Amino acid sequence: MSKNVVHVVGTGTIGEPLIALFCKFQKQLGIDEVTFAKKSAILTDRSKVQALINHGAKLAADDESAKSFNAIGIKPTCTVEEALEKATVVVDCTPVGNQNKAEVYEKYLNNTKGFIAQGSEFGFGKMY
Repeated sequence: MSKNVVHVVGTGTIGEPLIALFCKFQKQLGIDEVTFAKKSAILTDRSKVQALINHGAKLAADDESAKSFNAIGIKPTCTVEEALEKATVVVDCTPVGNQNKAEVYEKYLNNTKGFIAQGSEFGFGKMY
């Protein structure tokens, strides 16, 4: 049985509440796991990241970010690559241009059912 995994990139104005909503309504939405990626381990964001983890979301970080998160007392559950490999849906909440997004996610097209992009990202995934 395959798992439904939602991976959210970014924990800003859109990403943070979206992650919390996915966790809160996980069962009703048929989501088996919620993962999220945050690029920088900022000390003032520690409580926000910890709250998302407490809600059931799993933090994914690259090697460099993982070291920074560990330094502020937060242990990532997996790497960003691992999270993307198992994601059924990827929701990118970062303001980076769509050309970069298409290149970043290209190698995950076969295992991911869909990509959703923030705001007015023309040419990449479904806009929300």
